[in-house]
Amino acid sequence: MFLKALITTATMFLSCSPVANESAVVNQKTAVVQKLSVLSATETDWIGGVQGVRGKIYTIRIKSTLKQKATFSALEMNGEKIPVTALLKNNIYTVTARTTSPNPQPDAGSALGSTEISPAKSGVLSYTEGTSKTVKKLVISKFTHVENVLKNGDEPVQ
Repeated sequence: MFLKALITTATMFLSCSPVANESAVVNQKTAVVQKLSVLSATETDWIGGVQGVRGKIYTIRIKSTLKQKATFSALEMNGEKIPVTALLKNNIYTVTARTTSPNPQPDAGSALGSTEISPAKSGVLSYTEGTSKTVKKLVISKFTHVENVLKNGDEPVQ
């Protein structure tokens, strides 16, 4: 009888422990991260029709095992939030973000500066699951640079 009371008390004490609760939260977040896995993350340069207009297109393919639909809101890169669009097909999301660099054409009397967009090393994709208002983050550790291929000297079209 004494042993049963001791075990019951110890179980209640451990279940109320902040360490036990913190461990459960970490395990729960890890489980959510595993439900979204990054298949590929690419970056491509684009050039517009106006001289000097250019930018980058980031494309991220994500496999989902979530029970509810994920809504992707922004890609954070180099301290900047970039709006995204997402398509879902066969439990694979294709998330696309587009950036534009400043026009390098100088104004009269202005000094030339660097207008190159720094290469992407990593990013953080913000999303919500289902009707939840809790914003979750998915870290994109590396983007692979993909070159545009032009045929017969054609101009790139984006």
